[in-house]
Order: sequence, then C-alpha cells, then structure tokens
Amino acid sequence: MSEKKKRKIESEHRVFNTEWTNKYLCTVSKDKILCLVCRETLAVPKEYNLRRHFETKHPNLAKLNPNEKIIKAASLVKNLSGEQQIFKKVSTENDTVTKVSFQISKEIAAAGKCFTEGEFLKKCMLIAVSELCPEKRGIFENVSLSRMTVQRRIADISTNLSDQLKQRVSEFCFYSLAMDESTDLKDTAQLLIFIRGIDKNFEITEELVGMCSMMGRTTGKDISSEVIKCMNDKLGVDFTNLVAICTDGAPAMCGKNVGAVTLLEEFIGRQITKHHCIIHQQVLCSKVLKFEHVMSVVVSIVNLIRSRGLKHRTFRAFLEGEDAECSDLIYHTEVRWLSRGRVLQRFVALKEEIAKFLENGPIKFPELENESWNQDLFFFCDITAHLNDLNIQLQGKNQLIFQMCAAVKAFKMKLKLFRSQLSKGEMCHFPTCAQHIPQNKHAELGEKYAKHINLLIEEFDRRLTLSKNDDIQLKLIEDPFSVDPEEVTQDLQLEVIELQCSAVYRNKHRESSLWDFYKSLDDEKYKNLIEVALKTFSIFGSTYICEQTFSIMNMNKNKQRSSLTDDHLEDIMKISTSNMTPEYDKLARGAGKLQPGKPPSCGPS
Repeated sequence: MSEKKKRKIESEHRVFNTEWTNKYLCTVSKDKILCLVCRETLAVPKEYNLRRHFETKHPNLAKLNPNEKIIKAASLVKNLSGEQQIFKKVSTENDTVTKVSFQISKEIAAAGKCFTEGEFLKKCMLIAVSELCPEKRGIFENVSLSRMTVQRRIADISTNLSDQLKQRVSEFCFYSLAMDESTDLKDTAQLLIFIRGIDKNFEITEELVGMCSMMGRTTGKDISSEVIKCMNDKLGVDFTNLVAICTDGAPAMCGKNVGAVTLLEEFIGRQITKHHCIIHQQVLCSKVLKFEHVMSVVVSIVNLIRSRGLKHRTFRAFLEGEDAECSDLIYHTEVRWLSRGRVLQRFVALKEEIAKFLENGPIKFPELENESWNQDLFFFCDITAHLNDLNIQLQGKNQLIFQMCAAVKAFKMKLKLFRSQLSKGEMCHFPTCAQHIPQNKHAELGEKYAKHINLLIEEFDRRLTLSKNDDIQLKLIEDPFSVDPEEVTQDLQLEVIELQCSAVYRNKHRESSLWDFYKSLDDEKYKNLIEVALKTFSIFGSTYICEQTFSIMNMNKNKQRSSLTDDHLEDIMKISTSNMTPEYDKLARGAGKLQPGKPPSCGPS
C-alpha cells in the first residue's frame, strides 16, 4: 500500500462495524479483519471489500438467509476463540516453565552449587510429581535444567541484574565505592567493586558493580585503571557524584603518591573522602594486646589434639564420657575476625578436661598449671569477647557510617569504665576472671590489666578518632536537634535553626526512622541539610561486604570447581550478593535470544 493511500485510510478513521460479523462472517483479530471461514485477512475495513470477498470466495454461504448467517457466525466465532485459547494456554505454559527454570537456576547460583545440580533437582522433582500428581509429570519434564541451560540462565540473570543496577545508578543523587582485592584458588587477583548509592527518596542501593580479574601486577595504577574501566563499561557513569571510597587501607589502595584512590583523585580532578574500613581498624587496635604467650600455647594444644585423627577421636570420646560442656575444640584462623575470641572461650570452657586428657601424654604443657598464665588466659578471654561484640555490631550490609562510629565511641567509653573499675579491683564486666580468680587477688591483677586496657584506649584514640568537623557532621545527621548551630558550616546554620524550632519535625524525628524523617523535610527550605544527609547516607563505613563476597568466592571456586571461569564466577557473585529481584517474566520472554556480546559458553560448571 502506498504512503498516500495509507494516509487516506487513516484520515478517514475507518473502523470495523460489528454488524459485518453476521453479515459477511468476518471479525477483528489482533487489529486485523479476519474471515471466519477461510481465515484470510483483509487489509481495509471497508464494507465493499468484505462483501466482494464474501460473495466471491464463499458464494454458497452468501445464499444463506440472515438467521442462518447469524447461527453460522456464532459457531465460527466460537471455534476461533477455542483455537486461540489453546495457543494462548500453550504459550503461557511454556513461559511459566521457562520462568521456573530461571528461578531454580538462580537458587543454584545463590547456594553455591554446581551447574550440574539442575539435573539432579529435576530428577527429584519428577520422582515427587510421579507420586503426588502424575497427571502433571509432562509439565515438569519440560523444565530445562541441563548444565548448559543453568549456565545460560545464570548469565542471563546476571545481565538482568546489571541492567537494573544501571537504571538505578542513573537515579542516584550521590554514591560511594567500596573496593578490596584478594586471590582465588588459582592465584588470580580478584578486585571487587561495590557501589552504594542513594536517590532523592532516600532509597539506598548496595550492589556489586563488578569483579575484575587481574592477571598481572596489582599496583595502585592497575587497580585505578580497572575501577575506571569497570565504572564506564558496566554502568556508563562518570565520577561527578562520587562522595567517598572505602578500602582496607593497603598501600596499593591508599598510598599517598601512587595509591589507587590518589590516582582516581587525579583522574577525577578533585578530592575524594577516603575511609579506612572501620572493622579493619578495630582488628588492628586489638593487636596492641601482647598476649602471644597465651595464644601460642592455646593454638599449640588445639593443633596437637585436632591435627591427629586418632587423638582427636579419643579426645571427643573423652569429652563425651566426662559429660563436658562442649563437644570439641575449635581451630584458630588468624584472618577470621572472631576466631581468636571463640577459640579462647571454648578453650576456657574445656580447660580442666584438656589438662586431664594431656596429663599422661608425651608432650607436656606446664603453662596449664601456671597460675599467672591462667590469669592472663582468663583476662584475654574476657577482653577478646568484648572486642568480638564490637566487631559483630560493625558487621552487616547497609550499615550507616554514623551508627558504626557511634558503636566505636560507645566501646571507647566502655574501655574507660573497665580501666577505672580494674584499677579499683572490680571485675564485674570480666566474668571469666571473676569466676576463676580469687577475690583477694582482684586488686593486684586489676592494676596490671588496667594498663593493658589503657594501651587499647590509646590505640583506639589513635586510629578511630574523627576530626572535629567530621564528628559534628555525623552528629548533625544522626540528631540535628542536639547540635549547636554555630558549630556547623555557614550554609547549614539557618536551616538547622529553622529545623530545631519546629515542633512538628522534632516529633517526626523522635517517632520515625531517619529515612522517613529526611524524606519528610521540605526540599527547598532544607536543601543543604538534605544534600549533606544524602551524601552521608551513601558512604560505606567498612569493606565488610567485600570480605563477605570473598568468602562466597572461595566457597564457589573450590578444589572441585577450580576451572570455573572468571565470567561465570562473576555472574555467581552478582546473584549471591544482590538485593534486587531478577525480572523473571522479562527473562522468560527473552529466553533463547542470544544477547549481544554474550556468545554461548562451554566453560566448566
């Protein structure tokens, strides 16, 4: 049809007349005129065209009287509707089956299972359905869960999550990054880059941007190049709204001249707020406690008992016979934040049984009978328990930096209380000491251990004391009604005064969450305060999320799956760490279509 004729048809606004169904046995299907008899489509909804087709192609039916045509039309319409329902049902069923395949594949990735687990799950499903509802077996057989299918599904889900993240990033007011680097089983350096962004509605998104595999050196220059490339290629975002970067404090990350963050600042052309992971600093503070003489003996005894199979089995049987409080000892792992405290607690709980078990052994540990060593053990057990409590408070995703700083500040106050009480011989907050050390020695030992607490206080003050401006800013965002307006920056002073004089907002702050409180503020009246709040909420306080992801990486790329490709590993990491829900309906509709830049892979599971 020529453009001129098409425009003429559209300008005439020709529409199908419902009377033509009974008159010429035709109907409208998918915006087209369809003959109910021969199923031909007619281009133009014009009565002359319909009549000519009907009388020319179906002369016998044209001779029917009007009542007979009505009956015939109703029958044909019913047949057409039935056929369409069958096709619709088959199409819907296929989409549902594909959707289920995506959902199961996602769970396989999130659980760290091999891609081949899909076939095993399908066998289990077929066994269950054969017994419970055998008439549905055919539907379950159509769920594709072969190794290659699961692999493709996981890649498609990862791409879908990346597309969703890209869309969210475009709506961010501000964002920050958390970066960390570690090696996998094959000694490939893997750089994790997480983004934490916030939109105008104070909705926080915390997601993995990418896992960059670095085959060569991991200098600050190499890391900064990977970050720039990852942000541009995967998110298509510049660094205009970047607020802060959180790292583990390694020289390659934070070096003054050639660290990755310094080089990123040069690339961006402005200063970036740099944060050394609060959890890492807390762990470094704990190393100021010099109790190697305690820890070395504990680790030696644990290794002696657990490293030999026969001795370990004998020890467990011995504990069972003694009706001990715990059933086994725990190995110490230096890199795990909570390991030392848990090992000490278990050791103290089983100390009497351990001494009795080693009594007749070839290797002697005289420290177990040494009073001074035991006293140090009890104190070290208690103080590491307090440090572990702080560490657990600081862990977790979506932590706000001022909440983490408040936890550290509270712990420093606790340490000062401990120092004061120990100096007076009070051990009420050291339950292991109070239980095992005689009361008449509390004063003498309290003085000794107060010095260790003082070392801990000094180290926390050195590493984890905020500048005055940072402290005021965090305090302002956490509780804007408790700050002195003269202490904040000039652009915020008038807004803070207005806010503090509002009884409505004061009640809102007291009764609702901080997110809801800041969302309720007038955008124009408090625009500077809202901007500071948005920036503060977007900051990573620690690299906990990176450490957690490295654990997931090691769980997936193990000895049994050592050939897992970097691309597949990254897909699994994205699925395992994401808080977003894959768009399963969209994925099911697009299943089978090869995505640009994603050729079919034949990599290992």
